Amino acid sequence: MTLFLRILLGLAVGLLPLGHRCIAGDNGVISRAIETEKTDFGNFYLDRENLTKLGIGVAGAALFANTGMDRYIRNKYQNNVRSEDTDGATKIFNISATALALVIVPAYIGTYEAGRLLHNSTMEEWAKKSFRATLVGGPALVFLAAATGADRPTEGDSHWNPFHNFHGISGHTYIGSIPFITAANMSENPYQKVILYGLSTLPGLSRINDDRHYFSQVAVAWYLAYLSCAVVEKGNDRREGRVHVQLAPVPKGIAVTVQKRY
Repeated sequence: MTLFLRILLGLAVGLLPLGHRCIAGDNGVISRAIETEKTDFGNFYLDRENLTKLGIGVAGAALFANTGMDRYIRNKYQNNVRSEDTDGATKIFNISATALALVIVPAYIGTYEAGRLLHNSTMEEWAKKSFRATLVGGPALVFLAAATGADRPTEGDSHWNPFHNFHGISGHTYIGSIPFITAANMSENPYQKVILYGLSTLPGLSRINDDRHYFSQVAVAWYLAYLSCAVVEKGNDRREGRVHVQLAPVPKGIAVTVQKRY
């Protein structure tokens, strides 16, 4: 199954329960959910600063992928670092992106419902933000997987060959790192942030260890997850710092409202 289909399957599993819940709810809930998703996608795909950051990350991955750097890192790791100990340490992450999505997306929904029952706003917030981040970066993940078209280490090199294959970015790394990055962004303790960001790299490292992806494929996937979590944190402030001018008709003319967010 291609990465494209695997990602769609994972997202569909998460969306169906939520969709059922929305249908049973009022229109206000549906409207707020739609507006939230529109804001997230706008923050990611329409914001020049975010697109510039994504472009820089993709360019960096291209440097590793289209030279001998990826193969060099792969050979050094497999020959000099990988061992039974590293295999054991990464075994917990040794599942496919499809299986990971089938586990983690329902886990978000379950955590959200548990948070509601326990009146734990932190659990609710973490689940919602993680789910939103997974959704918002999904289209970019699928596009980059197809556009790069690279092979796995056991199949060939990491050179980009558009639409040749769907392994140019690690879906496993993307899905697996989001819950840790979300938790890190929510934490106010700097030491906890460091630990959580460190944990977010483990899914990607497991793919390098198991010889399932090259370094560039893991790095760009983690960076995509990071950007996805960042735009969710940004929330409704995509136009922060900009001046907004609104015109509204009034009985004797037009009212002009100028607003600037800080």
